[in-house]
Amino acid sequence: MRWFSLLAAAMFLLAGCEKKKVEYAEKTTRVTVAGLSKRTFQLRIPLQGTVQPVEFATISAKISGTLELLKADEGDRIRKGDVLFGIDRQVLKNQVVVKEDEIKVRQAALDGAKIALNIAEISFEQAKRDYDRSKNLFRNKAISKSSAETVETDFKKAQMAVNNARAAISNAEAQLKQAQSNLAIAVKNLNDSTITAPFDCVVSEKFVEENEFVSVGTEILKLENHNALEVVCFISSVYYNQILPGKTAVDFTDKSGKVFCRSRIVYKAPGIDPESRTFKIKIAVPAEAELVSGMLCELNIILAERESYGLPESAVLLRAQERMIAFTVDENNRARSVEIKRGIVDNGFAEIINGSELADKRFVITGQTFINNGSLLVEAKTEK
Repeated sequence: MRWFSLLAAAMFLLAGCEKKKVEYAEKTTRVTVAGLSKRTFQLRIPLQGTVQPVEFATISAKISGTLELLKADEGDRIRKGDVLFGIDRQVLKNQVVVKEDEIKVRQAALDGAKIALNIAEISFEQAKRDYDRSKNLFRNKAISKSSAETVETDFKKAQMAVNNARAAISNAEAQLKQAQSNLAIAVKNLNDSTITAPFDCVVSEKFVEENEFVSVGTEILKLENHNALEVVCFISSVYYNQILPGKTAVDFTDKSGKVFCRSRIVYKAPGIDPESRTFKIKIAVPAEAELVSGMLCELNIILAERESYGLPESAVLLRAQERMIAFTVDENNRARSVEIKRGIVDNGFAEIINGSELADKRFVITGQTFINNGSLLVEAKTEK
């Protein structure tokens, strides 16, 4: 009877300890969802450049002498054609007068030589007639041999006088030409002694003072035209074929990156520097930029710019074989991956080249790293 009681007790305990069935809820992932948004995407090259005047010049002395006149000082605004400085004006004026008088003397000498030639030619004609006559007379034995020889000698002297007169004219002409050249030099020196402004400008530097002696090539003033400025930059050769003068846009930005004006590249170097592998570009500075010569400014060269669909860059995931995907949410709130063709990445957003095919989809933009295809999602917030 005892074993029966133990068996009954064991069966009772087993019946009381029967396991209850446990139901488990499917795991969900909280995500943020948004649709594709249209925005402008830019492919930019950020760089710095130095502002320079388009027109600038360092004006030097063209002649040596005392700087008698200096009408420009640093900071002065000068109009094109205004006198900047003058060197030994009176001395050079006197030299012009001397050279003009020298020409008069040389011209008179030439005139005298021409008159002498006329006289010599008349004498030569008379001597030639006498010589021809004497030959006939001597042939007919009408005059002695000595008389005929005297006439021949006179003829030869007359011929030499003509040749001398012609040589004197050539010499006088050469001296006159030399005097004319000397006058041209004197006039040029006089003109070079007074220098005028080649363009509207500001005097940025003055290197000498009035009444100083200066030599040829001495730097006097540095001029800059502040009405026309450009930015000069050097950029990597890899972009050479993408830069198109007159077409490639450039944004001027402040230190925070905010764009305050736009311009275009106006010059591209015809070649690339083989040592630095860079090339020079120039960008026109708009008047509204309010920049001054010598400034270092921040720029963005715009290689490409277009309006397109986009997603936050983090929403686009890289998979094997360089594939790009993003997760969408279907009607059952489950994750579905779609193929993405990514374009420009700009300010944290990725351009979706095939966005027109996906415009009606809702995309996971946060929480995507924790989900797979078919994952059940819970939307934390829907963004427009």
